[in-house]
Amino acid sequence: MRGDFEAYLNDEFRDESGNLDLNALLALEDEADMDVAVIMPTPQPNPRNDELAAAIRGNQRTLGCALVHPTEPEPVEQVKLAANEWGMPGIKLMPAIHNYNVDDPIVRPVVEAARDYGLIISIHSGPNNCHPNRIGTVASWVPETPIIMDHMGFPDDLDAAISAAKANKNISLGTTILRFHRRWGTDPDTVVPTEVKSAVDVLGPERIVFGSNLPEYRPIQVINALKRLELGDNAEALIFGDNLARIYGLA
Repeated sequence: MRGDFEAYLNDEFRDESGNLDLNALLALEDEADMDVAVIMPTPQPNPRNDELAAAIRGNQRTLGCALVHPTEPEPVEQVKLAANEWGMPGIKLMPAIHNYNVDDPIVRPVVEAARDYGLIISIHSGPNNCHPNRIGTVASWVPETPIIMDHMGFPDDLDAAISAAKANKNISLGTTILRFHRRWGTDPDTVVPTEVKSAVDVLGPERIVFGSNLPEYRPIQVINALKRLELGDNAEALIFGDNLARIYGLA
């Protein structure tokens, strides 16, 4: 199985009538032979989880992931809605956009609710309020709940991301890092993202999960970049989908 842990059905996928066009997104996943994709709403202050749910409802290739804002009223209710009404098996935390410290005590009821409802947690990582060390604290609150750390701690601290994952067995690192190579002037169609190999060398391929950050990058671009690492067929099979299947209970 092949799967993408992070794709956004955002405004770039609206048709002429203003409706979200899931088929346009899945066509880009098809280009990389992706069987399933975890779909998230536009990362904005007031995420439209309900609109996303309606757009993907009934599609067997999609796994919904609600964007939950812990500082807004009744965030635990959003987790409950994700699980019970929207049929979404995951939630996403975006401290960089919603402006809170990811390890603030206000976040704990949200991740504990995700644990209680059996949801997977994806967390945006980066500097300051979403530093990998803070994500490690969150992981320690819910040690049996899988957490995918987006961006592998980039742009500042890959080493801390690897250390957090080493200390917390429920953390996996997501491969959404091509944006940083472009920032550093490297063409994503030729880059060799050796940072991913560094993580594989320490954690093993079982702890690395493929993600594209679609539409920022096409899944095929990220697949090709990772293939240039020459990790081997077994490691690629795990990273490109088998790990996601295990985390989301698809296998």
